[in-house]
Amino acid sequence: MNNVHTDFISEKVSLKDEFMDILRKKQLSIHFQPIVHFHSHQTYGFEALSRGPLKSSFYSPSRLFPYAEKEGLLYTLEKIARERAFEESKGILQGKKLFINLNSRVIYDSKFNPGHTISLLQNYGINPNNVVFEITERNAIHDFAAFRSVLNHYREQGFQIAIDDAGAGYSSLQSISELMPDYIKVDRSLVSGSDPNEVKSNILEAFVMFAKKMNSEIIAEGIETEAELQHVIQLGIDYGQGFFIAKPNNPIPSITNSAQKCFDLLERKSRSRSVTVDISDEIILIQNGIVIKRQPARELMDESKIKLAKVVEAF
Repeated sequence: MNNVHTDFISEKVSLKDEFMDILRKKQLSIHFQPIVHFHSHQTYGFEALSRGPLKSSFYSPSRLFPYAEKEGLLYTLEKIARERAFEESKGILQGKKLFINLNSRVIYDSKFNPGHTISLLQNYGINPNNVVFEITERNAIHDFAAFRSVLNHYREQGFQIAIDDAGAGYSSLQSISELMPDYIKVDRSLVSGSDPNEVKSNILEAFVMFAKKMNSEIIAEGIETEAELQHVIQLGIDYGQGFFIAKPNNPIPSITNSAQKCFDLLERKSRSRSVTVDISDEIILIQNGIVIKRQPARELMDESKIKLAKVVEAF
């Protein structure tokens, strides 16, 4: 039993030493995943994703960041990750947005210094207007007033804010209404299988409607199939990222041929089928020369409001 206990202690010490060595040497690699604007088919920006050394115990971010949080070193790790992301993106943004993850708990760290980021950007010649901080929605925000104060400081410097993992965390609607983000990134759990799932589709539509009311942009995360890409576009979502579009890499990867073909096909369909209807018009559906339905356009707006209200009640 003593040997087992000794081995366990030894393993913990070894892991801590390995992790501290990564921090000391800033051994983080940065991969970039494109975020695409669907209608222009152009890359709008990149999300910077951190990895540990390739053959280390902390290569995966799912191991790296939770361990840092457990050891009380999350702020130190995220500070290094931001610095490495800025360093790697120097000269390649060309007016595009750089999305940087920011754990909500970091702001409460006693070592947190909002001025550090702006000085880093000056060193690497990056404009704050090109940087978006993604606030993960998987962690509860306990003091919105204090949190807003910090975010307002960033906004005054030119940074933008995104709510990440929306729909998968503790309080999506509250976080969105309290923080008024520039971007809402809906979680993969809502995007996956949303086409045949009416509940998921309704929630995504609700996010689209919220975003329009607040002048926010919706980004669909984790798009992995052509069907998912087509569906989020049909729901009115304008931006997205995921393996089907491009996997994270460094140097920055191109949009896949499959995604590009899908964009081209959807654009051709849109050109042939899009119809602009004034709210005061009447919509008339005709099949083989026979009128099968008449409906005032205003009634469609009323139906959308009812659907939104039901989704809000579900939350």
